[in-house]
Amino acid sequence: MGFLFRQTVPRAPSIVRWSTPSPSWFKLNTDGSFLGKPGLAGAAGIIRDSDGHVHLAYQVALGTGTSVIAELTAIWRGLELALAHNLAPLVVEVDAMALLVSDIQHIFREANGAADHLVKEAASLQLTKVLRHDDITGVLRGILYLDRQGVPHLRWGR
Repeated sequence: MGFLFRQTVPRAPSIVRWSTPSPSWFKLNTDGSFLGKPGLAGAAGIIRDSDGHVHLAYQVALGTGTSVIAELTAIWRGLELALAHNLAPLVVEVDAMALLVSDIQHIFREANGAADHLVKEAASLQLTKVLRHDDITGVLRGILYLDRQGVPHLRWGR
């Protein structure tokens, strides 16, 4: 029986701090937590303005869950509250590296036809499913083909 000992070299601490958002912006900081795998989970967040003043904070008990569900719920609830309280424009900060999305952009519904088609079908037929490439047929396949070809869509003024 052999033992392997690894010498750990202490890493130097780094200084980190919360920073305010740009003037006239708000910042949502979220966190999710769970105790065990899976275990009791919770989600929370706080929205502050460019002077650092708190506009609202929230906590959500989730019962049994996982860290990913807790982190995503914290973001979802924060966005929902920011919208309800007109706290925009909004920067979102999370400490879960696995959830980071490098770029979220707005797209008009007319140019988001594939996702729009899927959600309308899901809502009207009460579907929950995952589609792989070979499962995509009919109208959805046509929408995706047109997207790949760069076909433009008309958007009427609203």
